[in-house]
Amino acid sequence: MIKIFVYSVITASLSCGAPSKKPTNIIGGDESNTTNIPTKTDPVTNPVIIEPVIPKGAVTGDFNGDLKKFYAQISRVDTRHEKTYISFEGKRYPDLVIPKTVGGSLSAIVLEGFDRDLLLVTSKIKDPNFNKYHLYILRNKKWKPVVNGFAIHKSNLKQVDTPIKLDPNNLNNVLRYYSVFNLDKGSPTGYSWLLQTESIPIDNR
Repeated sequence: MIKIFVYSVITASLSCGAPSKKPTNIIGGDESNTTNIPTKTDPVTNPVIIEPVIPKGAVTGDFNGDLKKFYAQISRVDTRHEKTYISFEGKRYPDLVIPKTVGGSLSAIVLEGFDRDLLLVTSKIKDPNFNKYHLYILRNKKWKPVVNGFAIHKSNLKQVDTPIKLDPNNLNNVLRYYSVFNLDKGSPTGYSWLLQTESIPIDNR
């Protein structure tokens, strides 16, 4: 009887004295630290946007009139044959080749009355004292000249705000600048270049 009583006391003390363990959260520690558990980013609600890489010297514009801009760049200059090659983002259009030029720069311009951006090429020619300008519009997947190319002597550039603009007196024409040779006795060289303007019809709109 005494043995049974002693055994019961020992068993009861062992059961009451052993502390119980709390469940452990493997990721964040115990239950009190569950707020620190990292959550995954939903790729649908938080998409990663990768901006397209635009080459140095390229220009972007809404050249197709659909509000989807793409870039144009001078991709190659053939100095031997005096040709400048302009290519377009994604090779979506054939290269535009400008003869009798040896490189240059590009810009996108907006002219009133046109439903899209125009591509202006400021090209270099064999005579380094001139800039030659070419203005193109993209129609039916082809680049078409808005006017014929024209040249401005670099001594006249300070007088030029923009080389070409819409003629306010005739919306079917554009005004463009150009330089003409002038005999000038007062000049050390005996001549100078005069800046002129002319209004000419738009070839393609």
